[in-house]
Amino acid sequence: MELHLSVEPEMLEFPIFGGFQISETLFSAVLASLIIIIFALIVRIFFIPKFKQIPDKFQMVIELTVDAVQSYTTSKVGSWASKTLAPYMYTVALIILVNGFFELLGIRAAMTDLNFTLSLALITFVLIQAYGIKKRGLLKRLRAFTKPTPILTPVNIATSLAIPISLACRMFGNILGGMIVMELLYSVAIANLALPGILSIYFSVFHTCMQAFIFITLSLTFIHEALED
Repeated sequence: MELHLSVEPEMLEFPIFGGFQISETLFSAVLASLIIIIFALIVRIFFIPKFKQIPDKFQMVIELTVDAVQSYTTSKVGSWASKTLAPYMYTVALIILVNGFFELLGIRAAMTDLNFTLSLALITFVLIQAYGIKKRGLLKRLRAFTKPTPILTPVNIATSLAIPISLACRMFGNILGGMIVMELLYSVAIANLALPGILSIYFSVFHTCMQAFIFITLSLTFIHEALED
């Protein structure tokens, strides 16, 4: 049996739209975004107005997850920044996790495309600079690149510019590696689907959750450093 693996995502064609083409990973990203938006609207319109003092199971799950992200963000960057950062981190976690579940359905996750992970990493890079300037001021933020000595300014700038590259490549490499492992297992374990099935749950759910946690943790850590410089 021949196995064909490609780092580049396949192109999907939609004849109904005149042969319009879109990459499989971009399709996953857009689909995940739509699912999250629709789910958020449903919760906001139909459920939140009915929330009670004593929560039911659904309300409890929503409140626990929101409180968990809020508390974790506060522990990393403080209450000053967590009010606006926590919703973004919650959204990032959701879009990564939804894409992880897509893999269980045989749809390639958006995180296996470097363009997607680089986009998330660039947003983190912008947030690092924005929160650093907002908290410390522009001059103090620029002065942070000259510490501990002005001689190291080029090194500090290069290190700062390497942050989005590091974040993007870390997630891209780990998720793509998991996808390749699963493709290899499915190609050689046709007689025994139990092992690939179990590992698929690991790579698509647990491994994806771990990568989302690492990305969020590193993002918050870099933002905290900008606030403290």
